[in-house]
Amino acid sequence: MTSTAWTFPIPGNRVQGFRDLLATLNRDHLPGLDTRAREVGYHRERMWLQPDDDGSAEFIVYLEFDEGVDLAAFSERLPAYESEFTRWWTPRFASFGLPRSFGEPLLSWDARTGSSAGHNDRKPS
Repeated sequence: MTSTAWTFPIPGNRVQGFRDLLATLNRDHLPGLDTRAREVGYHRERMWLQPDDDGSAEFIVYLEFDEGVDLAAFSERLPAYESEFTRWWTPRFASFGLPRSFGEPLLSWDARTGSSAGHNDRKPS
């Protein structure tokens, strides 16, 4: 399984607006998200807000890709996919900012197998 994650900051004065956007997504637009995920090539998405002491928050996204889909394919497919859902979602989501890059996987451990995928094979200097 291939996965990715990314994060970006949400300013304190926009945290409630971001919560409201995600509430609307959950309430009214999950079928569109589902269709986009299937077309783009991922099957699991998780989103969190990690509050900061100053009232801002860090937005965190985690995705698991379908078999045969990697970060390069996803990075091409996502912005190219267009639908009624993306015409609603993309401008609203983008108004909060976009990640500058995808996260670097450092650990991928699975309790079921007791093994790590060893994403970070670099030795400390």
